[in-house]
Amino acid sequence: MRHRAFDQLHASLGFEIDDLHVVQGDADNRVVGKRATKLELLVQHGSLEVTRHWIAAGKHFYLDAADEWAGFEFIYVLSGNLRLESGERKIELNPGDHLHHQGLSQRAFFRVNTDVELLMVSSPPSYHLVREEIQGMMSLARSLEEKDEITEGHCNRLERLAIMTGERLGLSGQRLMDLSYAAYLHDIGKAKVPDTILNKNGPLTDVEQVEMRRHTTYGGDMLADQEFLANAARIVTAHHENYDGSGYPDGLADGDISIEARIIRVVDTYDAIVSARPYKKALAKEKAINELEKNAGTQFDPRVVRAFLQIVRDADDEKDNAHAE
Repeated sequence: MRHRAFDQLHASLGFEIDDLHVVQGDADNRVVGKRATKLELLVQHGSLEVTRHWIAAGKHFYLDAADEWAGFEFIYVLSGNLRLESGERKIELNPGDHLHHQGLSQRAFFRVNTDVELLMVSSPPSYHLVREEIQGMMSLARSLEEKDEITEGHCNRLERLAIMTGERLGLSGQRLMDLSYAAYLHDIGKAKVPDTILNKNGPLTDVEQVEMRRHTTYGGDMLADQEFLANAARIVTAHHENYDGSGYPDGLADGDISIEARIIRVVDTYDAIVSARPYKKALAKEKAINELEKNAGTQFDPRVVRAFLQIVRDADDEKDNAHAE
């Protein structure tokens, strides 16, 4: 199972009574996780492995196809609700439901509708594969978080909003996974931008602006080193391209820009306007909405703007209804 998220890895102690292995809490296991997702290795014996997974609502994950990982997997839903999405077919899974396979012809994709807790039994073990992927993500994320303390909150928000927009525009499966990775790591290239530029209080000079704009290509190059992030790398490189061709780094326009990059362009702009930065105060949501509407067709794909703003308005309606109750 593949997850995003990532920043703790710890182990603790267990004990034995005769031939019975007893584990309390996090004893004698390994946990990898970061806020919205956590993976815990409960036990491994020979070729058998048992893991527990916590995944937050709105996340997507997949099971590997047989040409990526071949073996037996059993998944039991302990709590929450998720949906198996296979082409046009969608199957809701609730507590007590379970599934298993001995090799998939293609990846199986899931959407997490509410926070879920899953128990997985697999043979041969796959935890080390997931751990390597997660540690790669952890290393990338930390390289920027250590330089820019506001980045993690921004990236978490961006990932959530980008996925919601992608779903509304009909993206599914691997494309949503790639969008998720790219949205969360879209600014990773800023790790290579000097701190004096990144955290400057005030407008950048022309020279500084050129260096700041390089963060898109820096980021794409950094992600390209991870095979599972190859598609995300291309999205990250293009996330500052404009719909009319006036963006950077390559001056792409319209359909030459992936829909995933066009989504991040819109969502990133919105979050940047409504969030405080070292060089500016947070502005009202209405200002951000006006900016997106004014520049739809130039900076932004009008179809993406419409889809995203509908999500914003739906969220406002839900809040109003909640207050009314």
